[in-house]
Amino acid sequence: MSIEYAMVRPPRCMLVNVVTSESMECLFNPTQLTEKVQVNWNRLTVPGLSHQVLQFQSTGNRQLAGMEFYLDRFFASEQPGNPDISAFRRFLRALTVPPDGTEGVVDTAPPRTLLLWPQVMTVETVLTSIEFQYRQFARDGSVLVYAAIAQFEEILDTRITSAELREGA
Repeated sequence: MSIEYAMVRPPRCMLVNVVTSESMECLFNPTQLTEKVQVNWNRLTVPGLSHQVLQFQSTGNRQLAGMEFYLDRFFASEQPGNPDISAFRRFLRALTVPPDGTEGVVDTAPPRTLLLWPQVMTVETVLTSIEFQYRQFARDGSVLVYAAIAQFEEILDTRITSAELREGA
């Protein structure tokens, strides 16, 4: 491996608000990713049978739990454009409430989020929970370093099959 290759920054994870098209690039890629899929089975009890018969019901939505986004104002100040780390927090918080000007049951859900992580995944999700851990403060009380721990759940509008998953859908 050459020194030039070692110094190249990997493509960063990006979040996109599907409703507003606003996007936010992560300051650092999450250091780990947990992907969970649950398969749901009906358990049929047959009198006298020694076991339960399993009948496929559905596959649960893919869940991305515990994605930690690390924000550091010192590191951000050295990046092009000097990104505001509090803007990332505001962006995530906006994904937890309905968009401005919406009415009616269907429209008053929080916006969908497109999670783009080059060479890892592209998935349309909703944010199901967010936790902020403030880790370092300035003398004036402003936040210098924090982590946002998010949980996303995939949104699918069409039926998928095992063949599509094997092809990389």
